[in-house]
Amino acid sequence: MQSKLAIAIPTYNRAEMMESNLLLMIDELVQFNIPVYISDDSTNSDTEHLINKLKSKHSLFHYKKNEVRLGHDLNCLHTIWLPKEQYVWYLGDSMIINKGALEKILKILEKEDHDFICCNAVGRNLDIATSLFTDRNEILENLCWHLTLTGSTIYNKEKLIDLSNIDLLKFKNFPQTAILFEHFARKNAELFWINERLIYNNPNKNSYWVSKVFDVFINDLKSFIHNLSSKYPTKSKDYAILQHSVKTGIFNYSSFIRYRINGFYDCNVYNKYKRDFVNYTDANLVILFLIGLFPIRVLKGAFNLFKK
Repeated sequence: MQSKLAIAIPTYNRAEMMESNLLLMIDELVQFNIPVYISDDSTNSDTEHLINKLKSKHSLFHYKKNEVRLGHDLNCLHTIWLPKEQYVWYLGDSMIINKGALEKILKILEKEDHDFICCNAVGRNLDIATSLFTDRNEILENLCWHLTLTGSTIYNKEKLIDLSNIDLLKFKNFPQTAILFEHFARKNAELFWINERLIYNNPNKNSYWVSKVFDVFINDLKSFIHNLSSKYPTKSKDYAILQHSVKTGIFNYSSFIRYRINGFYDCNVYNKYKRDFVNYTDANLVILFLIGLFPIRVLKGAFNLFKK
């Protein structure tokens, strides 16, 4: 029987990690007849070779090589629209679906028909009871920060707005989340929230944004949220940005120390973003300034000693 659910994965030069992830999930992919669509933006053929090899274990792998590289955002929209199945679990190429999660989702799809189904993830500072959300502002304030995680959302393509209307210039680095909020701004919709941690990150992941953390999670995040429809109040938008910083810990003191040690943070960065630090973190500016001044070698030694 054909599944109502497909998994869609955009990827860029992560064949080794994808192999590790897919092998962890493949038994259940076979068991529940789940097709997997890969949109490959890689500069090499490693992912193509991997998928051809895995097809001997699961015939429902569908591979698409982008001859002209689409880039992160355009490949996002392209990947979501690849499957012919009704529901698309859009999964980051470093994300893994926990055992038992596919069966759980399929049982929900047998009984219910939502615009979006979203789930919790391992390691997230989030505990909201499983429930149905229909209020767009409530979703923005409570879930937006988490829904930036690629893999947290399953999209119902039969109800989805036309993705060609998504302005990628406004939503750089976060189109997968903008789709949901633009959808809610244009029509009455339902989001079914599952509080169980159904996904987790491969621990060997090296995020592309680490060296650009301030640009991505201040400039781009702020742009994405403030460019959402005016139906969302500015107060709610600002709160959503603050929640991302506080809940993910991406701008807590230990994170700033790591950025300093790795050469991504100094006094110039502090001066550039200090107004944003006031509005979008709960960190003390004096401490952040001092971290930016501290010699990297000394800070690295102290940090390693503290970890021990």
